[in-house]
Amino acid sequence: MKKTYAVAATAGLLALVLAGCGQSKLTTTKSTYTRNGLVAAVKGHANAKTVSYQVDGAKAKKQKVRDKTFVIQVPVKTTRQKVTLTAGNDKTTVHVKAAKRLTTYKQLANGYNQALIGSKLTKKQQKAAQKLQVQGAALKKQQAKLQATVKTAKAQVAKGGTAAMAGAKTLQAQQTAAAQLQMQAASLQASQKSVAAAMKTAKAKVKDELLPTKTPKGVTNVLSTKDYTIRLNVQSGNVMGSAMIVPTKAFKNKTRQKKFGTAFALMSSVTGANAKQVMKKFGKETKSNKSSTTTIDPIYSKGVKFSVGVSASDLYIFMTK
Repeated sequence: MKKTYAVAATAGLLALVLAGCGQSKLTTTKSTYTRNGLVAAVKGHANAKTVSYQVDGAKAKKQKVRDKTFVIQVPVKTTRQKVTLTAGNDKTTVHVKAAKRLTTYKQLANGYNQALIGSKLTKKQQKAAQKLQVQGAALKKQQAKLQATVKTAKAQVAKGGTAAMAGAKTLQAQQTAAAQLQMQAASLQASQKSVAAAMKTAKAKVKDELLPTKTPKGVTNVLSTKDYTIRLNVQSGNVMGSAMIVPTKAFKNKTRQKKFGTAFALMSSVTGANAKQVMKKFGKETKSNKSSTTTIDPIYSKGVKFSVGVSASDLYIFMTK
């Protein structure tokens, strides 16, 4: 009987050990994660083949586990996010901190595209466009002032008496002013046609380098050329971060280097940074960098952070706030 009990006890213990070996284990390196570029990298360990995760209760997704390690990339938003992870019977929750937006996508695309098209105009055409903009704004102000004056004068005429006489004189004077404004508007329209034609030609030259007008969602490559790629994280119309990916080969060709430089300067400017300052620091940092597989010290300008990383084949420039 003792021998039977001993065998039973051993078998029970072995069953418990085997059951324990089959149990899933899930751990994360942190309880709260912050952005790293466009995303927050949630890291951890699990002895399952995959880890299931949900962000703020959205549809569950799966991430493969390699050598008991997993990395889940969560695009950052302007709000704090809750990430629920599951591996077998084990479950845990972590959070991703809220991040600042760079700008709205509409502002970014409009500013970038207008500046890029403008860069293809001649100096004479650029001056004409700038002058037209100033004249147009001034004409609008004059028209608004004229309309307000006429409205007041008509009210005086309606009252009658001495006020009516003053109102009538004002209306008569405004008729002359209105005629002059009409002449200015006609001259402005002629200039607009000339500038519009130049803009159309310039736009055709850069049609493959413009940002799409439709607002993208999530992390996506919004523009890809042979010289560079622009990747954005757009959440609810907000640009949370931008990345420019440039083949290192592009730096060996002056034409390709110039195209990247123009795009980088425009991206810096439309995100609120001082483009000249950033380009100067960037050139200095890349020249002093002797390694092909390292990072470069971050560059800061007017609240915008530029993080630069270099691989054997590409250079990555992340823009965040």
